[in-house]
Amino acid sequence: MKNGNIRDKFIISIVDNSGIRQFSIHRLVKKVIFYFVIFFIISTIVIFFTIKFLADELKEMKTEKNLIVDKYIYIYDKNENIKQQVEISQYKLDEINRRMFELEDIISMKDSIIHNNNIEEYDISSLSQSKKNIILQLLPNSLPFFSDNFSLSPLKSGLLFNTAEGIPIYATADGIVDLTRDNYTEGIGKFVKIVHSFGFTSIYGYLSKVNVKRGDIARKGQLIGYAGISNGKNLYYDIKFLGSEVDVEKFIYWNINNFAIVINQDSIVNWNSLLWTLDDIIKINDHKIFSEQFTLLDR
Repeated sequence: MKNGNIRDKFIISIVDNSGIRQFSIHRLVKKVIFYFVIFFIISTIVIFFTIKFLADELKEMKTEKNLIVDKYIYIYDKNENIKQQVEISQYKLDEINRRMFELEDIISMKDSIIHNNNIEEYDISSLSQSKKNIILQLLPNSLPFFSDNFSLSPLKSGLLFNTAEGIPIYATADGIVDLTRDNYTEGIGKFVKIVHSFGFTSIYGYLSKVNVKRGDIARKGQLIGYAGISNGKNLYYDIKFLGSEVDVEKFIYWNINNFAIVINQDSIVNWNSLLWTLDDIIKINDHKIFSEQFTLLDR
């Protein structure tokens, strides 16, 4: 029994000047200490790797935070630039609208007081091809899409086209985007309205997608959206002059080869006054270009 008890004990002897001292520790305690040491070592390793992992995560989060802050600053600066561009475009739009109303004193409807025989008749045959091209660049003409596969239905105001679904729709003349709706609007769905020179406007409705925004400068032939997908209502197209209806069907077939198709027809537009005004503007512009070139040569 004693031998068994001795085997269960762990004896530590310490020798010093005072003699020999012995301490006995039960083997169970030895095991406890051993397992504690192992646990301590494993815990230390786990804590080390955990701290390293958290440190890496924190570093990554700081990097992401810096990227987000940089992106925010970039977006903020971009928004500021967009706001400035919108303000500039809005100013241009307001200026065009102001000039449009001023032009009512020059270009008016056929039954207005201004329309009389005191204005010399403009000789259309004197129009050069370059002047015709300028007029066709500024005033709405031709189809707003490139396709011969369509049918149209005349409405009280404008035309309703049944053509291929989702085909690109283009501006029919230079102008500034006055209004857009990229969500459904009662009557004509998604649409774009463009203000052109000399009191003309064009409207493109039943679009499936709008590619421009208010204040954008639209050039003739520029993509502004895509035709709708509703059966029989792929595109609504209308042209107005000073808010009044014109014969849109003549305008969609108007080009340089049949230039007189619109001008010679009975119309609400006083073409005589408009052509004289356009001619004066073209001459002033040509004179300005010539003067600038002459100045450059003189230098």
